[in-house]
Amino acid sequence: MTEGRDRFAWSLASSMMALVANCHRGKGRALTAQDFNPTLTKEERMRDAILITDENVELMRDEFKKGFCLQASGSSDS
Repeated sequence: MTEGRDRFAWSLASSMMALVANCHRGKGRALTAQDFNPTLTKEERMRDAILITDENVELMRDEFKKGFCLQASGSSDS
């Protein structure tokens, strides 16, 4: 019972920490409550993660190149 209460308290606190951190962050990835919650197991933390494999690495590379080309062409127009 106390473990459940601790997990609930940490879920609330980590949500507030993520909110404050995202308000004051610069560029980069947005932080989530999972980043601040020490009660989550490794499986719970990795639930939303994308596993990079040989099959999907080409898709990621293509998307990266598209974004890089858009940035390069956008900066020369300014």
